[in-house]
Amino acid sequence: MTGVQIKRVSLIAPSTCLPRSEKSRVTQTIRYLTSILGQVEIDVCPYLFSSDELIDHVTAPLDDRAQSFKEAIRDSDLIISVAGGTGAEDIVFKIDKKDYRILRERKPLLIGFSDFTFLLNEIYYNSHIPAVYFPTLRLGRGNLKKIEDLFFDRPIQYHGTAWLTEPPKRRLTGIPLGGNLSTFVNFLNRKEPPAFNWKKYILFFEDIQIDVEDLHRLLAALRRHKVFKEIKGLVIGSLASYNKNGNYRAVQKENLRFVRNYLSDIIEKRKERKNPLPILSVSNFGHNVPRDMMAVPIGGQVVIDRHKNVT
Repeated sequence: MTGVQIKRVSLIAPSTCLPRSEKSRVTQTIRYLTSILGQVEIDVCPYLFSSDELIDHVTAPLDDRAQSFKEAIRDSDLIISVAGGTGAEDIVFKIDKKDYRILRERKPLLIGFSDFTFLLNEIYYNSHIPAVYFPTLRLGRGNLKKIEDLFFDRPIQYHGTAWLTEPPKRRLTGIPLGGNLSTFVNFLNRKEPPAFNWKKYILFFEDIQIDVEDLHRLLAALRRHKVFKEIKGLVIGSLASYNKNGNYRAVQKENLRFVRNYLSDIIEKRKERKNPLPILSVSNFGHNVPRDMMAVPIGGQVVIDRHKNVT
C-alpha cells in the first residue's frame, strides 16, 4: 500500500494489554500474516500481555512504549498495534521531527484500531503516508484475501447498508480519514488543530457504547471544526456494542436517526449550494463486528457509488 516490500513485521502494544487468553489469537494472526507475506521476520513487542505498575490499564511506562514504537518505525516495514483501549495517543508527545522524517523516508505501513486512530491520523497528517484502520487480531479466513489485496495495492470492495441522504449522482472519490469517533475528536481538539482541506476527504467513523447525548457532543465538536461544511461525505459504522441478542439494532437505529436529524440543516444548505453531503451507513465497520470487517486506508483513496459499493 505504501510501495514498500514487507520483509519485517513488528507487533507493538502502545495501549491496553491483551489478556493472556489471547495468546493463541496472536499466534494465529502471525500464521495468517506469513501466509500472505511469505517468509518474513516477525518481531513481537515484550509488552503485549504486561501492565504498567503505576497505570495498570496501559502495557508499560510511556518512555518504554514510545521507544518500542520508535524502534519499529526504524526497523520494520509493517507495524501492527495489536489492541486498542487507552494510551496510544500518549506516544504522540514523544514523536519528534526526526521520527517523522524517518517515516516519510521508509514509508512503513501502520495498522491499528480504536485509540490508535490518533496515531494513524497524526502520522498521515505529518508524514503523508497512508495507514490502515483495522483490528488485525480479527484477521481470519473471511477477510484474509481483502487484507492481502490491500497490502499489494489491489482494489478491495465492501457494500454499504443504507443511504441516510440522497445517494450521490456521480461516484464519490476521496481520501479516507477517521476511525474511532471519540478518538478522532480528541485528535482535532487541540490549541492548533490539524489544518485539513476537508474538500478532499471522506470521514469514516465508528464508536462503541455511546448514547445519543455522547454522539451529540462529538458531532458538535466536528461541527465546531467545520468538518461538515466541505467534507466530501460520511461513512458511519457501528455506534454501539455489537451483540446478537441485545438491543444493538435499536440503539444503532436511534443513533443513525440522530446523525441525520442533527445534520439536517447542513444537509439542506449544501444541497442548495449544489454541494451535497452524502452519508452512508455500513454494518461491517466497528467494534465486535463479526463478519467481513472493513479495513479503511487512512490517507489512501476510496470510491463510493450510488449503489453503496465502497472500493
